[in-house]
Amino acid sequence: MKDEEPIQVINGSFTVEEDDVEPPPPVFTSRFKTVNEWLSFIVDNEKPKKEISTYHIDVFEGDDECILALTGTNTYKISNTHQRVKIEYTPDEMYFNLPKSEHQGLTRAQVFEHLTERINHFISSEKFKTSFFNQAKSIKTSWQGEIWSAK
Repeated sequence: MKDEEPIQVINGSFTVEEDDVEPPPPVFTSRFKTVNEWLSFIVDNEKPKKEISTYHIDVFEGDDECILALTGTNTYKISNTHQRVKIEYTPDEMYFNLPKSEHQGLTRAQVFEHLTERINHFISSEKFKTSFFNQAKSIKTSWQGEIWSAK
């Protein structure tokens, strides 16, 4: 029988630093009625000043409320074992209250399914295809991870 090479175990670590998304101000009320209206306004009025790699849609849940937050990040390599994910885009209209009629009486999973459906509807629109969102590498949500990536 042929001698096998010994297995070598190497321990190490990899660090990823990420900025935190700030929660919305207390008693926040969005001026938009739908996810599509909110994202369309941002496309038309709040183009990022620099190229953004990944857009994130996070959710803040409270007593009978669900607020979305949009940010854009870029990732920087600090070393072979260290990355920095920096928020570099926060539109003025970064928060959106999901209307109570769209989440009241639903389970948390049903709310996230509904939100994913609404965001995917926007992603399939002509507005998205001609927007800065389409120039990114990906779009992620805090509840599902990546929901869109550049081809």
